[in-house]
Amino acid sequence: MTPEQKNVLIDHLDESLRGKASANLEEIVGNDPEAEKEWNYLRLAVDAVKEAGLYQEVSAARTAWKAEATNAAATIAAATGAASTTATATTAKVRPLYRVSLRAAAIILIITASASIYKYFSVSSGSLYDRYYSGYNLSTTRGAGDTDPVMDAYNAKDWNAVRQLAATAKTRTNQTDFLAGMACLEQKQYDEAISHFEQIIAVNTHAGTDLYQDEAEYYLAISWLARRNVNEAMPILEKIRADQHHKYHEKVERMSFFDLRLAQYKENK
Repeated sequence: MTPEQKNVLIDHLDESLRGKASANLEEIVGNDPEAEKEWNYLRLAVDAVKEAGLYQEVSAARTAWKAEATNAAATIAAATGAASTTATATTAKVRPLYRVSLRAAAIILIITASASIYKYFSVSSGSLYDRYYSGYNLSTTRGAGDTDPVMDAYNAKDWNAVRQLAATAKTRTNQTDFLAGMACLEQKQYDEAISHFEQIIAVNTHAGTDLYQDEAEYYLAISWLARRNVNEAMPILEKIRADQHHKYHEKVERMSFFDLRLAQYKENK
């Protein structure tokens, strides 16, 4: 990419961070694989800075606490006459303290580097699926009213029965598709799960309805992670994170998007 093209992407990133939509971003990224890769790098950098910011806040708090403790100790020492300690004794104390500080700094550097290496090699779409997947509890999430055989089988965790009953049902509904999709997820039949969730979204789009829409979107993204295709999962998760009214907004908001983009970066290498 030329420097001018990179600057255009950076401008779009600035707009998105301010909460403004970039009209032609999808066109730019969608038609140029190199631009898409550069855009993913930029988003990865932003998420890395955000995550680093959290550690800086913790570090700043720790530093402030140590400073307060040191000041308090100095005040007590002055009040009890400890201020009369000779300069020679003070120097003798400072040198060991300096050596301890250097050792501590070296240990922190080693731990930080080790953690970064571990994160890079341990984070993947599969590991993120394991981290974020949780089953769907039908009985507490939706008031079922009159039950049916598919729902009974689902509550009994009879995944084979759920899939068979959904496949032979006289009327195909978003509910039967969703429960069949969740049964496929439980049995690690990810392609079939994706098909069920996409069917729900397609039906809602065509009919202008939203029955099981939020559930289908979230678990479709999770299915793509299980399928080790974070590129497909990311747009869905970003859509959910941007929609504060989405049922799974808070759940997605708690996800580490730095880890997600790191997995995406490794997948696209």
